Amino acid sequence: MANYLETNYSVKEDAENQYPQKLCDYIFDNYFKKYIEKIGKEKTKLLDVGSGKGNHLLAFQRRGINVYGLDKRNECKKALENVEISECDIEKDKIPFSDNSFDFIFSKSVIEHVSNTDNFLSEILRVLKPEGVAVIMTPDWGTQYKSFFDDYTHVSPFTRKGLQNAMKINGFYDIKCVYFLQLPFIWKRPYLKFLTKIVSILPDFLKWKDKEESKHRKLIRFSKEKMLLAVATKKVKN
Repeated sequence: MANYLETNYSVKEDAENQYPQKLCDYIFDNYFKKYIEKIGKEKTKLLDVGSGKGNHLLAFQRRGINVYGLDKRNECKKALENVEISECDIEKDKIPFSDNSFDFIFSKSVIEHVSNTDNFLSEILRVLKPEGVAVIMTPDWGTQYKSFFDDYTHVSPFTRKGLQNAMKINGFYDIKCVYFLQLPFIWKRPYLKFLTKIVSILPDFLKWKDKEESKHRKLIRFSKEKMLLAVATKKVKN
């Protein structure tokens, strides 16, 4: 019987030329690098909440960060042999690390699987160091509501304002939540965003190459389906 990861993330994407590495490089350059330069620290620690197959762990590890994974599925422990991957049910459990343990928290496409959003966010804040950086990504309900429940484990849809307010209520500081296109060429050339607006008008069925909707046309699908990318810090106590 196929497990969740095999069904939803069947493509092998751990190579340096694949999307996870490009995404992590973007996040490192735009959000983590400033923190590293500010504190003058060569070795920093990152926790990937919902680490899955370990693609992002490996990508951040290539940038010199000490990485740790967290997931509730047993198969995730096989992701990387040289990375500590802890098991945790973020719905109800405490993250198995002490307060102020990590410089960075990263979580992509996880919070929408969690009913207890407050526990998820408050635990992330607890293990984040003061002035540390948390990056949380989730599907944008406004552009993905038609396909959101194609993954039957999705339970909590978010809008930009909703995610921003949830983080604010749970104690995060200096929160910025933006719409994010999963198209690397746009990150380097923002002036080409107008192309995605044109493409997004095309009929939805053109997102897919096959009737089973297992093979997508990246430009069409990701011009239509945006992500939310929230970045926040932990305030230093006076």
